[in-house]
Amino acid sequence: MSQNMLPDYHFLFIARELGPELLFNAARQYWGRFRPTIVSDFELIRLIPQNYSVSVTMIARRDRAAQLGVELAQKAPQSFFDPVVYDEVYEAEAELNRRAQSNQPFGVPLIPTATPSPGPTSLPIKPTIGPVLGPGFITQTPTPELSPTPEQPSQTPTPIPIDPNVTPQQPLSPTPGPVTG
Repeated sequence: MSQNMLPDYHFLFIARELGPELLFNAARQYWGRFRPTIVSDFELIRLIPQNYSVSVTMIARRDRAAQLGVELAQKAPQSFFDPVVYDEVYEAEAELNRRAQSNQPFGVPLIPTATPSPGPTSLPIKPTIGPVLGPGFITQTPTPELSPTPEQPSQTPTPIPIDPNVTPQQPLSPTPGPVTG
């Protein structure tokens, strides 16, 4: 992958021994800017097909970074490794904030191209069968228009004749009181 292309998939790997405060505090601006998929193991990354470009930004302590890099290379050899190695949480936060503010998801500037690329380098995966609906809520299921056929009579209701001998219903006045009483 060249330095002027973004990957098809970008993951933010946070080592399991690190607490959630790292994600909610240190990586907040980075995630808000680049929206990587957050993972804590390599199983999801392993499932990405070989023809897609994958980049993994890994946040880990110095003592575990090399071991996790080897594990990533064994499980997902097509992925690009972007380690953010630190000893203290504030160091990782400073680096991730610097990347977010300078629009450098991988710590180095992206080289601009003369012509903008048309999009991802490969075709997107469609995990669902059939059309994908846009955002919003479905409030009512549409019903097909019913048209009468020669075999099927019209679906319009027939009016019920009113009997003049029956008195129409009237509301109770005064009401007998509350229902729960």
